[in-house]
Amino acid sequence: MRKDSANQDITKVLAQIAGEVVGQFDEKILLDKIILLTMNTLHAEVASLFLEDKEKEPGVIVCVAGSGFAKKIVQVANYKSGECLTGTVFQTGEGYNSKNPEEHRLLKIGNKKAWVGKFDNQQWPSGKSEFRNGIGLPLKIKDQILGVIKVENKAKEFGDFFTEEDQIIFMTIANVVALTIENARLHLTIEKQLKTISAKAAHRINNQAANYDGIELDLGLEIKNSIPNKDNLLQIHKRLIKTTTNLKNMISEFRNFGKPLELHKTKASINEIIQDEVKQARVDWLNIKDSYDNNIPEFPIDEARFAESMKELLTNAKKALRAKDKDGGLINISTNLISEERNEYVIIKIEDNGPGFPPGFPVFEPFNSTDPQSTGLGLSTVRELIEKHGGAIKADKSPLGGAYVECKIPLAYHGSIS
Repeated sequence: MRKDSANQDITKVLAQIAGEVVGQFDEKILLDKIILLTMNTLHAEVASLFLEDKEKEPGVIVCVAGSGFAKKIVQVANYKSGECLTGTVFQTGEGYNSKNPEEHRLLKIGNKKAWVGKFDNQQWPSGKSEFRNGIGLPLKIKDQILGVIKVENKAKEFGDFFTEEDQIIFMTIANVVALTIENARLHLTIEKQLKTISAKAAHRINNQAANYDGIELDLGLEIKNSIPNKDNLLQIHKRLIKTTTNLKNMISEFRNFGKPLELHKTKASINEIIQDEVKQARVDWLNIKDSYDNNIPEFPIDEARFAESMKELLTNAKKALRAKDKDGGLINISTNLISEERNEYVIIKIEDNGPGFPPGFPVFEPFNSTDPQSTGLGLSTVRELIEKHGGAIKADKSPLGGAYVECKIPLAYHGSIS
């Protein structure tokens, strides 16, 4: 085959693949189409595709699609990483092109004789290997190996084995297949996330809407009285204002969620920002103990957004403590300057003696909140801001018995600010 002919075949293959798989996100249908197209394009009698499911069984690849005699081993054949020839291709990322059975049996990858024939008795009609020739290639996305794709037994009317030109075409197919599978999986992940987000958002809004039902009922009862009770009407009015405000705030947070965060940094004192928020957070029933490291210099930070984040953390702690419905609420907040690997960081610690976070609770994930009146976006936004400053945030159980949150922010960070 001439080089220009091979290029034409590759172009044709890419066009065929695009026509078959573009817009197809059902993984089973997608894989069946890919494997059939691969077999027909390379004039193979057998084609099979093995993938790793990192959630169910990491380190193991399973045959998820097959054509020809490989149909018998779909969801049956599986290899641990490094096991047999297929598992070795998955482990090493090295492919092969065996032109005959003897070459195949003696094939070495990484100085290791790899062929075993683990599922020959199930794949081939005779119960023994009927392998004549074949190519096996890893499915790669950058440095990640998703699985292995194989073709076997070149149809005799098209040649005695798979040529180098066939291998070039097959490598092109493997690259496109890996990308297509990754896109399909990403689409599925995003679809699941959107459904989860929609359900949680609807639940939060419905909680607020349900308050209107109670307000309507109480207002109807009050109207029936010959002389409405003014104090009752004032309470209903307050509930109405609070519910409407909560609903508006939720809608505003939903609208802003997902928008790129643009920072406007200026040199500022992180201690002064926190002190201002602590001053506003103080109430009679709450004891806030604050301490600050005076060695922390001013450094570039988005002052307004950082103040909002500190307010969010303090407000969450106050809500949790108020929910305990008893005196003795305590919040400790502190700042410290530390040095690590020639870099300087500010450590901000906030802890309380409230109920704390439930075990395993996704504290900083959006739409998760222990407060049914909340959107669950506040702490997610705090994490985004800290990370945009090049920092990190974590949550744990406090020695006080409640919640513990720690922010670590570098004094100098030159990452993206948009």
